[in-house]
Amino acid sequence: MTGILRTLVIAWKELLQLRRDRLTMAMMFMLPIVQLTLFGYAINTDVRHIPTVVYDQDGSAASRDLAHSLEATGFYDLVGHVSDYDEIQRSLRSSKARVALIIPPNYASDLVRGRTAHVQLVVDGSDPQVVASATNTAASMVTARSSTLLVTKLQRAGAGGVAMPIELEPNTWYNPDLRTAVFIVPGLVGVILTMTMVMLTAMALARERERGTLEQLIVSPVRKLGLVIGKIVPYVAIGYVQMSLILLVGWLIFDVPIRGSIGLLYGLASLFIAANLAIGLFFSTLARTQQQAMQMSFFFLLPNILLSGFMFPFEAMPRPAQILALGLPLTHFLRVVRGIVLKGSVFADLAPQLVAMAAILVALVLFASARFTKKLV
Repeated sequence: MTGILRTLVIAWKELLQLRRDRLTMAMMFMLPIVQLTLFGYAINTDVRHIPTVVYDQDGSAASRDLAHSLEATGFYDLVGHVSDYDEIQRSLRSSKARVALIIPPNYASDLVRGRTAHVQLVVDGSDPQVVASATNTAASMVTARSSTLLVTKLQRAGAGGVAMPIELEPNTWYNPDLRTAVFIVPGLVGVILTMTMVMLTAMALARERERGTLEQLIVSPVRKLGLVIGKIVPYVAIGYVQMSLILLVGWLIFDVPIRGSIGLLYGLASLFIAANLAIGLFFSTLARTQQQAMQMSFFFLLPNILLSGFMFPFEAMPRPAQILALGLPLTHFLRVVRGIVLKGSVFADLAPQLVAMAAILVALVLFASARFTKKLV
């Protein structure tokens, strides 16, 4: 009986210590709520509202009706019209569109004369889930539309042997074999950098606080912004080493192609690495211990993986979740790394992502420097 009482006393003491650690207690209750919200509300593998461009070479009422019928399914959003295949390539490289509908020049006349009209669907293969959803939905729509026209033809002809009016020819670009490694490995560059950069920096000030060396920073003549930048710079090289290792292993072992400019990728990656280091530094100003800093880092990693488009298509998420995801540096960097590695995107294609990451970086650095008060707490 005495042993049981002592065990209960130790358990009560542990509960009291947990209660004093408000940050840990908050994360214990917030983590299941966030997970439930993200998995139940934001995560959806049924991809809808895929941005689509139309290359209408026919310009007839029938071709326009086909494009509007595709949009009416709810799976496609027509974001513009293009005039050639080069524009299609630019739209897919810049992620302005994920799908292109190509209608041949004689589409309407072929339908009238009873010949088969061959409609082409070009899909961005950098995300296999988008490919499956886009291709299957378009094929179902075209089949239903073709069946309706076929019934009409049969009624008029009164005999069989009539060819299918419309045939869809899917064409997957950038990852025609739909290999998962081609999709995952470039994304791992961003996920691993996020995990390690945030965690390393989050533990920086917390470690100095635990070791008692924070006083040296407090009495130093360096300004707050200088301290923030000084804490960030040493880890940038570590981020580049990790990034190089991932790309090298992905190329050697998983045969992941690198179609774009490595120099451009490394240049834009500097913004992403710095943004994650600023997030980690901000966490270090909140955490009292290294354990708390690590807890916040893991807590931050969860929405990055689920909302950024690393595992689940960005287009499948509801609009509020997309707005939240746009505030994450990983969302924009995934478009950068997949665009350069898989599509050969150039600087002009990635300019919107560059602006977004730069804005996030500036906000994070200012916020972190404002949080860092030069006084001993």
